[in-house]
Amino acid sequence: MKKLFLIGFGLISMSVFSQSIDFGLKAGPVYNTDKGVFKTIDGTYSSKGKGAMGFQGGAMMRIKAAGFYVQPELLYTSFKYKDDDSDGELQKSRIDIPVNVGKTFALGLVQLQTGPVFSINAKDKLKGFGSVKSTDKDDVSLGWQIGTGLNIKKLNLDLRYEFGLGKTSSKFIENATGTEFKTENRTNMLNFTVGYFF
Repeated sequence: MKKLFLIGFGLISMSVFSQSIDFGLKAGPVYNTDKGVFKTIDGTYSSKGKGAMGFQGGAMMRIKAAGFYVQPELLYTSFKYKDDDSDGELQKSRIDIPVNVGKTFALGLVQLQTGPVFSINAKDKLKGFGSVKSTDKDDVSLGWQIGTGLNIKKLNLDLRYEFGLGKTSSKFIENATGTEFKTENRTNMLNFTVGYFF
């Protein structure tokens, strides 16, 4: 009898635990609101940039308990900075790991969330300044997100604003002339994603 009770309790615990964790996929556009700076190391050129549209997509997990949830994600994010004074642009690719803590309201329909985002800067590519190659970049960065969203059955609509907690920079050298370029930016982005929990 004791063994049967323990087995039954274990099965119930596993069932409750499995119901409190959902896995899903998400994707959508991002808009980079930060201007950034394009400049040469010797100071002969310096220009403000402007933000542009990008893309984000990946996997998410939601751990729910008593109306609250923790949602870690693993996302690929790609976005741009465009130089105001030329055709130049900086293309950035990152692996983002946001971990948001949220609460649901209105029978789970509405959500509010906030939390840090850890970013691994995978690749920076500078275009419009001749033939250049990357010489150095900040490999990691940290930001913070705040947002809201809707849950419609298994569908999740998520809107967040992300602001960088520090600046990141990249360095490049022009192959023909040896001119060294540097870009500086603080990631401030508006993210909208559509997700689906399985």
